[in-house]
Amino acid sequence: MTNEHCGRALACCLIGSLLLTAGAQAFAQEPVRPASIGAPDAAAAADGTFRDALETAALLASGLKVRLNKVRHRVGERLAISVDVPFEGYLNVLSVGPDDVPTILFPNQLHTDNRVGIGAFALPTGQMKQELKATGPHGRMLVAAFLSREALDLQQGGADGRDADGKPLDTFGRLNDAGRRQLEERAAQSFASLVRTAPLLAGVAYGSVCAERGPCDTATLVENQAAGKTGEERVAPGLLLEPEIELGLPQGVRLRRVSDKGIALGKVSEGFVGRLYDASGGHCSIAFGHVVKKTRCDGSEPVALQRGVSEEQGEMLLVEDMRRAQRAVMSLVTSELNDAQFAALCNFTYSVGAEKLRSSTLLKAINAGEQQRVPFQWRRWTQLGGKEHARLKLRREREIALYFEGGEVPAGPPAGEELAPIDIRIGEAGEAAPAASQ
Repeated sequence: MTNEHCGRALACCLIGSLLLTAGAQAFAQEPVRPASIGAPDAAAAADGTFRDALETAALLASGLKVRLNKVRHRVGERLAISVDVPFEGYLNVLSVGPDDVPTILFPNQLHTDNRVGIGAFALPTGQMKQELKATGPHGRMLVAAFLSREALDLQQGGADGRDADGKPLDTFGRLNDAGRRQLEERAAQSFASLVRTAPLLAGVAYGSVCAERGPCDTATLVENQAAGKTGEERVAPGLLLEPEIELGLPQGVRLRRVSDKGIALGKVSEGFVGRLYDASGGHCSIAFGHVVKKTRCDGSEPVALQRGVSEEQGEMLLVEDMRRAQRAVMSLVTSELNDAQFAALCNFTYSVGAEKLRSSTLLKAINAGEQQRVPFQWRRWTQLGGKEHARLKLRREREIALYFEGGEVPAGPPAGEELAPIDIRIGEAGEAAPAASQ
């Protein structure tokens, strides 16, 4: 593999080893309310899949470790799930496969009380006296766990699946739209909160179900994955499109780690695609926005990438790519940052690029300790191609929520604050694009 194909040699080596081992104006700056950062908007939420909704909610809430007994299951094999529970609360465990049917694995008809204590939780539970088996359809599977301080009814309004006493008629119930909205709202609130006060913690594990016989590898699973919308609507990270600039760290200083919540935000913001695709602008990409090359995919990419990657491999690429953002933030920011602020700025830099951060008014405000200005400068970076981009707007709000984690986001800009929107491909060094008409 070459740098021309992979962008970074280390990322290429990483993929190879993983495959071997794994088998405007002031009115344009309306802040998004915390409860609405779980989904782009009502229309998008209605059209989106349950898988996307569960994955986004679990990543935003974060804080739980969820594991499967094995990554790949064949139909009929035993499935076991474990969750590390950090406090007493109410646990909901759900799965969703390629058919996008969201199944509530716990609680269930055999174990209706989902109050759990601190420690390791295993599913199936002893009370169920029944094994879980992997079932079709074949393809990628997601398991998400949600731990809340108060009981949640994820089948609220779903009387068709319950008997007269309110108990589920089937062994395992189904998540409905009302339950999904409840998870999205709690996850958004948790993302903007400190862990100790968050109403919800969550975690996600990825697996797959294969036929009883035949191939059961990443390439086959990616090939069978539904096409979905992967191309022009995805925005390649600006950091990976610019030449890598030399931003050295003082001798003896180690690269600061991005928090788990910060990496989760990067995953939510970029979205996962397990195969090669052309992002907006014609950049061949894969996984969580990793740029393979700055031209369109044409079949000349490394065979290992043409076979596709798993979510775990994609996360490793994201973590490696994010190191450039970490180095940039550590080099350019002179004020003290807490972990949440550092993670938020790394995500912003990953999105727009280190050079854009270097010349930004946002950086000047942060270095000057002018926190009142920060959200309003942050919200300017929402245009692409001279038009406001809905997903960039949502992304900025999530980054702001993380930057001010556990605190109040300033509600009004200082007098005379510049609020004109900025195109992320131009930055402040060039002409700001005009506000898009609504």
